[in-house]
Amino acid sequence: MAKNSKRGSLTVEAAIFLPLFIISILTISYLIKFLAVQENVMHSLADEAHSLAAAAVYTPYPIFFENDAEKRISQENGDEIENFEISLFLYRFRLLNYSEQIRITADYDIGVKLPLAAIDRIPASVTVLCRAFTGKDNAAEPMPVSEIEEEKESVTVWIFPRAGTKYHGENCAYIKVYPRETALSESVRRQYEPCKLCKPGELSNGSLVYCFQKSGEVFHSGSCTSVERYVVSIEKEEAEARGYSPCSKCGGQ
Repeated sequence: MAKNSKRGSLTVEAAIFLPLFIISILTISYLIKFLAVQENVMHSLADEAHSLAAAAVYTPYPIFFENDAEKRISQENGDEIENFEISLFLYRFRLLNYSEQIRITADYDIGVKLPLAAIDRIPASVTVLCRAFTGKDNAAEPMPVSEIEEEKESVTVWIFPRAGTKYHGENCAYIKVYPRETALSESVRRQYEPCKLCKPGELSNGSLVYCFQKSGEVFHSGSCTSVERYVVSIEKEEAEARGYSPCSKCGGQ
């Protein structure tokens, strides 16, 4: 009698918890699918924004951009998304103190049927904000030929672009502990390993990355928590024109 009671108890527990376990597994798998679709849409929209920004200097206004982007992303994701639409498209506008910005916001539905829920799609949205490449507007007078032909000594110094008013020499103790901004290249990839936290190895060559040249063995993206302050190289003459003064420790040399 006791054995039958124990078996009955196990059967009841299995009947209760097994469906819950299966539902939990299905829910997790659907959420993974949801995140994967979001990442695909984000990647495609960012790629479209990159192409648009690169050609902005030649394009007063891309009249076919919204239609082409909507068509591409809808085709690439098939039945995974529905009702994809670019709800906001601002081209070469001014944001705070930054001009020539591009903003793209898209709304869409992801087809995900969650267990025990009367939901067959989930609304989602994605926004891409970047700067249009239009060059630098230089309204100054052209440099005379005599000044162009004059040979000037080129001196490179280092500054903190996010903070600080001093420029430093190559071996200044103040800048040794901070990463340096550089363009990602095959040389950088050979010399440094990509950071395991921010994964900058996925960036394309030419992207800005940051290396601790004196003490590090990896390179980082600008969003990495390791990169709070960084230094960049600049001509001494330009640094002084921007209002930077020599470091009190190294004298800017």
